Amino acid sequence: MKYILITLLLPFLSPAQGINFLQVNSLQEARAEAIKQNKLLFMEIYAPDCHICNSFKGVFTQAAVGGVYNKNFVNYQLDIRNPANQMALKQAGIIVNATPTFVFFEPKTMKIVQARIFGEKENTVTMVNAIATKAANPAEQASQFPKRLAAGEKNPGMLVNYAEYARITGDTLANINAMNAYIALLKPAQYSSQSTFNLMQVALMSPDNRLFDYFIRNLNYYNSIYDPSTVRMIYENIFQITLTSSRSTRLGEAGLMKLKSQMARTGLDRSSIVRRTWMVESDMLFKQRKATQAMKVIDELINSMPSALGPKENQFLCDYVKGKTKDASALKKAKNWCLYGTK
Repeated sequence: MKYILITLLLPFLSPAQGINFLQVNSLQEARAEAIKQNKLLFMEIYAPDCHICNSFKGVFTQAAVGGVYNKNFVNYQLDIRNPANQMALKQAGIIVNATPTFVFFEPKTMKIVQARIFGEKENTVTMVNAIATKAANPAEQASQFPKRLAAGEKNPGMLVNYAEYARITGDTLANINAMNAYIALLKPAQYSSQSTFNLMQVALMSPDNRLFDYFIRNLNYYNSIYDPSTVRMIYENIFQITLTSSRSTRLGEAGLMKLKSQMARTGLDRSSIVRRTWMVESDMLFKQRKATQAMKVIDELINSMPSALGPKENQFLCDYVKGKTKDASALKKAKNWCLYGTK
């Protein structure tokens, strides 16, 4: 009888557990299990060699964290280095700018209900549980962000949460609106703080705001207090996002000029700036029916190249111009590129 009593008590005496992560091979398997258990799906997107990701391992083993996550979610870890996982993220409409990224889904629709990118020194029980608590609460889920912003809410946590969610889901306009509302709450003395620096890494998508202006004007100072490679990563990401997102077509002449000026402040030479901006600038000019000016931009691109154009480059420019304009002079010039193309 004594032996039986001890056996019955063992489940209650065993150590409390942290997050119970599913041991499955795909997001679809994790989704199926979440549907089966009628729970939301939590996914940590990580990289095995990411030191920030590794710093969360100890937090995940904490009973206080396991209690929140195991109760409300089916939990899954996705290695971003796996090509199949990269395709799964693309299909789910997720853009990963940094790891670890936490994403919470309604599994039947795979609608994202919450998301957050974690940075340095954020591997705490409080922060990890905070985003999970929001994900489990319908009033704090992403579907409420637009309404709350439109109503004039100025809660910094909500604005940052919205901005990160928008960056993860590729919603540039929502990100800009949320970030601008947040930046309006900051005092200049806060622009270079650790929390603001972290936010620029994981949430900022637009160079057209006073925070990024300050950042670009004071790069030497940022380089003196933070890792210069991280400082460079921030402005390179912002330039890349700006020039490749759908909103690049809305830059206009003034916006493009400002962007070029910001690039020059980072130390980029004119040739490098031309190679980055030529397509956005020429496309804008073609749409304005300024074909002569657009062709001058392309000429400047060619002159900025370190070597002569090859057949693929000639063919690309030929097809590009023919697809942008009916201007006779431009098409005549494009015909010469076609002669040296691949078709």
